Amino acid sequence: MIYRNFLGIFALITLISILVGCAPKPQIEIYMEPVMGREGAEVDAQAGFVSVEQHDVQITLEPLDEVKLFELTEDPRTNPYIGIDRWGNVESLYTVFGIHVENRSNSRVIVDPTAILVDLNGEQYAALPYDYFKELYENIRPRTVAFYAPVHRYRYPRAYYRSPYRYYHHPYTYRLGYRRPYTRYRVYDYYPDPAAAHHERLVARETVFDGGQLFAGAQREGLLVFDRLDIDTTDVKVILPEVQIINKKKRRSKSDFVFDFRQVVNVKE
Repeated sequence: MIYRNFLGIFALITLISILVGCAPKPQIEIYMEPVMGREGAEVDAQAGFVSVEQHDVQITLEPLDEVKLFELTEDPRTNPYIGIDRWGNVESLYTVFGIHVENRSNSRVIVDPTAILVDLNGEQYAALPYDYFKELYENIRPRTVAFYAPVHRYRYPRAYYRSPYRYYHHPYTYRLGYRRPYTRYRVYDYYPDPAAAHHERLVARETVFDGGQLFAGAQREGLLVFDRLDIDTTDVKVILPEVQIINKKKRRSKSDFVFDFRQVVNVKE
């Protein structure tokens, strides 16, 4: 009897340890830091955001790391911007910035939802609109994915990061000699959760920045979402092109708002 009680207690402790160990645990492994030096830009290094003000219009960008993205939703399964593996590791699926626009002038301001990110090598990315997420989460079906086992998990294909699939069987390993001799591949069976995908789409609808017209004293905010940057990307600039300012005489002027950041990798091999 004592032995059986001991086994029961041991099994309960083991189960609790496994559940706790697999609980989502976001860690900051890749993040953006603001870069000082551009004229007209105000940098808060501690908070990590950059503000640019032109013609009494202030626009602020704040990069969101894994921890901040994780906190966007109460249930991580309904968060379209993160992926969680079976060990509870939280991954950022995209490069995301929070944007806040404030019209401090007496004019009307029109901000286009299009934003551009340019890296040091000249690679250009456009901000992903809500329609991208709407299409992503419609008509999802089970599928099997095989990919090369990387040195660390940030070298998985981008298609894996964009996937709305969250649940899969335990992976197994085999060799694909006809593709790459003596190289190990992992195979995952992905099963979509339609209910979770629906909620993820709604979260994207509520958070993706869609621009708009701001009257005097108005404010607007949201998220600028870009494809996940390569791990070796360093300096980048985010451009909000041709923000329009229309005064009371209906004269228009256009200004580009530019923000500088540097991607920092803090991954332990």
